[in-house]
Amino acid sequence: MKTHFLRPRDVPELQIWAEVCFFTALALGLPVLFNAEDPYWTQGGFSWPVLGPLLVALRYGFSKGFISILTLLVGQLLLIQSNILDPQSEFNINAMIGYIIVVMVAGEFRDVWERTNQQQSIQLAYVSDRLEKFTRQYHLISSSHDRIEQMLAGHTLSLRESLQAVRESIGKLKQRRLDSAAEVILNLFIEYGSIEKAGLYKVENDKIQEPALASVGKMSEPSNSDPLIAAMFDEKELVSLKNPKASSGDSKYHIAIPLIDVNDTIYGAILVEKVKFFALKENTLTLLAVMAGHIGDLLRHEITNPIMTREESPYFKRQVKHANKEAKRYKIPSHFLKVNALSINDESRRLMEYLTEARRGLDIYLYDNEKQVLLILMPLADELEKDGFVMRMNSWCKERTGKTLQELDIIIEQEVAFPVNKDELSKLVALHD
Repeated sequence: MKTHFLRPRDVPELQIWAEVCFFTALALGLPVLFNAEDPYWTQGGFSWPVLGPLLVALRYGFSKGFISILTLLVGQLLLIQSNILDPQSEFNINAMIGYIIVVMVAGEFRDVWERTNQQQSIQLAYVSDRLEKFTRQYHLISSSHDRIEQMLAGHTLSLRESLQAVRESIGKLKQRRLDSAAEVILNLFIEYGSIEKAGLYKVENDKIQEPALASVGKMSEPSNSDPLIAAMFDEKELVSLKNPKASSGDSKYHIAIPLIDVNDTIYGAILVEKVKFFALKENTLTLLAVMAGHIGDLLRHEITNPIMTREESPYFKRQVKHANKEAKRYKIPSHFLKVNALSINDESRRLMEYLTEARRGLDIYLYDNEKQVLLILMPLADELEKDGFVMRMNSWCKERTGKTLQELDIIIEQEVAFPVNKDELSKLVALHD
């Protein structure tokens, strides 16, 4: 082991005793050689021989210093008894006791300092280790965050945007069967859910059917007894490893996403084996669940025109039920408005037609041209957005006709915020009759 004079802890024990003997021998021998007449410096004011044990005490502590000073005193007495020193040399016992005390105090001071130094060294090593780990973790998180920012640059992960993408993608399909739409559906979930390894499977009688209709990555064979799959069929909604039922067993999946319609019928499922860590947040899971529900309805019912006629009212009813279900389950705000023209004339018709043309992206309208009644379903619209829409309606009316809604006898007959109970929902969907 490499040693250093200023680091006595690193000095081997044999070298320590060699240094103790060396300094003690110097303190004993040098006065005899250079000041034989007064080897104890009783006439000089300060006893220089005590400097050797004092250095030993300061370097190696109380025990070594105490042994050194005792050895020095015993050696001096032996020299006197052997007539090597002048018998007339005075041996001042009081001074020697004082020197012993000084060496003991110096040695104890060194021991206290050494213990304090060791304790601080241990603390420093611990703090340095923690700092190193923290620095590594910080750089890992920073690197991951940078990659996430790069991946999401220019693309805000929003529920509104994802549902618009679902409508556009499903609306472009020539055939709305699950097998023909599988690739499109899975790509949507990969884009918005940061999924890395997953498969889309057909479901019949609450059983996963093989093979996968579409997949990303090499999927293992699914098992209907998997706790995550069982929890999905039991709860009829998206489940993840956070789900208490799923976490009680050993599942090979991270997320199970059912393609389910408003009647709670599951006819497809996306099983996710690998997903990026940040995608397991609650808002991302909610987004995936809502996307799956909308895809389920769009595939079951081919009507995707957001402005419906009276003949298409059954589908509008299902959309209202779907919005109410999402509001209950995921706390997603939605509103329902009924706009009624009490006096039917050219101005009211023109305004109603303009309202249908100025529809917001996700809104669904049911328009009765004969009775001049417009039902508006506003998904993802909170109270503030609903009030803003009503204000814009008044502004449009004033700009287009020069009159207010009240002057045209057009009233907002019904304003409902979801969720509502089953009885209120039944009355609500019957408003068009």
